[in-house]
Amino acid sequence: MTDKNIISKDQFLKRMGDLCLRSGLSGFPKDDADQHILLKSAVLLIGQPGVLTEQEINEKLRLWCQITRIKGIDHGTLRRRLVDTGYLARNKDGSAYQVCLAGAGKYAFEATIDQIDFAGAIAAARDEIERRKRLFIEKSWRA
Repeated sequence: MTDKNIISKDQFLKRMGDLCLRSGLSGFPKDDADQHILLKSAVLLIGQPGVLTEQEINEKLRLWCQITRIKGIDHGTLRRRLVDTGYLARNKDGSAYQVCLAGAGKYAFEATIDQIDFAGAIAAARDEIERRKRLFIEKSWRA
């Protein structure tokens, strides 16, 4: 794997915020790196290592869908994509799931990304967008 395929924490946070809050995204993005960033963000929200039931996974992925507000991605679609890309492993009958720590694909993530609080990062990005809007409005009034 070459360095160009390693996604840094700063890149991850910026793209995750843009994809979830600014893009008007409907469904998964076409860009491969962006897809992996979204999938990794779902894994961050799942968080806990070990075996999880289908119900536990579904609850976490429903929360991810609520936080991101990306149209066209429901928890079932997201769960299937996570399994298909190797971020989640499931048993044969689909009743138990486990996060695969290494993930899959041609992208790697800096180890510090695993420490990100997904919900907190999205909330901080929303706050920053609101702050910038307020500044813009204040400048507009002064002009």
